[in-house]
Amino acid sequence: MEISVGFTDKEKEELLSQGYTCEKSPLGNVYYQSEGIIINDDITINYMEYPWITCFEVEGLSVAR
Repeated sequence: MEISVGFTDKEKEELLSQGYTCEKSPLGNVYYQSEGIIINDDITINYMEYPWITCFEVEGLSVAR
């Protein structure tokens, strides 16, 4: 199962009040839902550029089943 990531212009306080957790990365703050997520290891965010898409890949998180 995959976890969707994206950009937001919301303020940190608003995201935290909506149940998100914040982690810092070299690319900036990363927010994820605090419920329904399992942290498997250190969270790593990789910025990837492919000929057909530019995206982020997140490692260290998985969806609780």
